[in-house]
Amino acid sequence: MLNIERYIDEGVDRHRNQTRPFVFTHNGRRLRVASLQTPDGGRIRIWHELSDDNNHAPDPAVWNEFPIDLLDYIADGAMVLDQNDKIIAVNSEFRALYDIAPGEPIIGLTLVDIVKRAWAKAGSLSRVVDASVLDNIRFAGAPFEVELPGGRWRRVIARRTASGIGYFTHSDISVLKRALADLAAMAATDGLTGLPNRRRFDAGLEEAWQRCRREGAAISLLLIDIDHFKSVNDRFGHVVGDNCLRRTATIVHEAVRQSIDLAARFGGEEFAVLLPDATAEGAVAVGRRIRASMAREPWSEIHPYLTSVTASIGICAARNAADLTVADFMRHTDEALYRAKNSGRDRLELHVA
Repeated sequence: MLNIERYIDEGVDRHRNQTRPFVFTHNGRRLRVASLQTPDGGRIRIWHELSDDNNHAPDPAVWNEFPIDLLDYIADGAMVLDQNDKIIAVNSEFRALYDIAPGEPIIGLTLVDIVKRAWAKAGSLSRVVDASVLDNIRFAGAPFEVELPGGRWRRVIARRTASGIGYFTHSDISVLKRALADLAAMAATDGLTGLPNRRRFDAGLEEAWQRCRREGAAISLLLIDIDHFKSVNDRFGHVVGDNCLRRTATIVHEAVRQSIDLAARFGGEEFAVLLPDATAEGAVAVGRRIRASMAREPWSEIHPYLTSVTASIGICAARNAADLTVADFMRHTDEALYRAKNSGRDRLELHVA
């Protein structure tokens, strides 16, 4: 249940991105699902129940549906499962992909057993192998990914025969996953300050909000606006203004809990700090740390005539995320910020929801 939202997302993506039929089991029935896009953007889906003439797993010793010796001529990792998802045969590339020694017995194990063994060999005995691995095995033809220690990833694609025998290919996609992660990080990072950008903040807010709603936890938000920033740009130039933004970003970043909170550039000269599980007192303490650091910062190092830079801060603290909507949460924070600016700036204002 901790991962239910992700499981749902994966299932929806699996159906939306379906390009070829796949087979899966449901309550003992084997179903093949095919999909066809219509010209108007709709989708026709065809469900076909497969007959199951043999409900018994084959004896590996007499299994003869496929010449096992041919597996070692397949470039990718290859694995064959019986109707109960137990391993009948693998090739040498499969063993290499999953850190299995040449003589190590694996017949009769499941893929989940193999993945658990890989994590155990890496010293992660407490690692809980994601239940989605076992669930995804049911969807023959729908690719899925398996994480291994050391940032390694395997993509798995399956086909099943009418009798339920499964043929699985495994490929190494670690380099691709790292490249995609780097691109995602770049897309979610503000180029000037190095902080997460507005897009990353919005996603983080939604994620934290849903978790706090489920757990009935508190959540707080700070919006920080550099005072009179336009005049800094007009008087000293944009190079000085950019340096002010970078230094302010560092101050904001250092004021939060790195593993829990989210500090982001909200836009222009505004920054946002999301504090999951934080009360009003904790949020105010973060705001005061930011203002104190702004006051101590040697701004004259940027320009001799830049003696100080201050910020106005608006805070909204919700005792329980279930008590209001994200839109109300943002609105209350924004209103608190404008009260701080209209009351003379260089101050913070708090709204407790």
